[in-house]
Amino acid sequence: IFLGLIMARVLRKTLLGGSEAPFVMELPPYRMPSKRSIFLHMWNRSAMYLRKAGTIILGISIVLWALMSFPKPEQYEVDIQLGQSVAMSEAAAEQARAAEDLRYSLAGRIGRMLEPVTAPMGFDWRINTAFLGAFAAKEVFVAQMAIVFAMEDGGEDSLGLRTVLTRNYSAAQGLAILIFALLATPCMATVAITRRESGRWGWAALQWGGLTGMAYILATLAYQLGSRLIG
Repeated sequence: IFLGLIMARVLRKTLLGGSEAPFVMELPPYRMPSKRSIFLHMWNRSAMYLRKAGTIILGISIVLWALMSFPKPEQYEVDIQLGQSVAMSEAAAEQARAAEDLRYSLAGRIGRMLEPVTAPMGFDWRINTAFLGAFAAKEVFVAQMAIVFAMEDGGEDSLGLRTVLTRNYSAAQGLAILIFALLATPCMATVAITRRESGRWGWAALQWGGLTGMAYILATLAYQLGSRLIG
C-alpha cells in the first residue's frame, strides 16, 4: 500500500500530470433490481470481458502451455531408476516425470538462462521457472514449485512442500520470493485489461516493466540484507 501511494504520486507528477478534474458522481435512486436487469447486466459484463481480454488471455495461455510442455525428454531418468528395481510408487513416478518434463521444457531452459540475472535475489532456475508459470496466475507459483521438486501428493512418508523448501532455501530467499511475488508484474489478465482499456501496448509494457523492475530492486535488497542479518 505504501509503495502504491508513492508510485501514484510519482506518476501524477510525471506521466499523468495536468490539471485536476473535479470528481462528480450522481447516485441514482436505489430500487430492487428485476431479474431481467440482473441477467442483462451480467451478460453485458461477461461479454465485455470475453471480448476485451479473452483473446489476449487465450493467446498468452497457449504460449505458456507450449513453453512448459515442449520439448519432451526422450527418456526419463525415473524410468531408468524403475528399470534398476528402485522402489517407487506410481504416483511418485508420475510426479517425477512431470518434474523432468518441466526441467527439460523451454520454460525450464529459460529459467536456467535467467539464473545469472536473478542470482542477486537468491533465485535459482526452479524459482525462475515457477514464476514463469505464475504469470498465468500468481497463486500457481506454489503448485509449480511442488512440480519442480517432484512432490508426491498425500502419503504419510511424503515430505511436505514447506519442509522441502526449508531444506533448499534460506529465510532470506523466502523473504525475497514474497516481496517479488507481491510487487512484480501482475497476472496476464491484468496486463490484457490494461492493454484493452488504454488502447496501447505501451501502458501495458510500462506496467509490466515498472513493477518488475521495482520488485527486482527491493527483492535484491531484501535478500542481500537478509543474508547478512537472518541467513
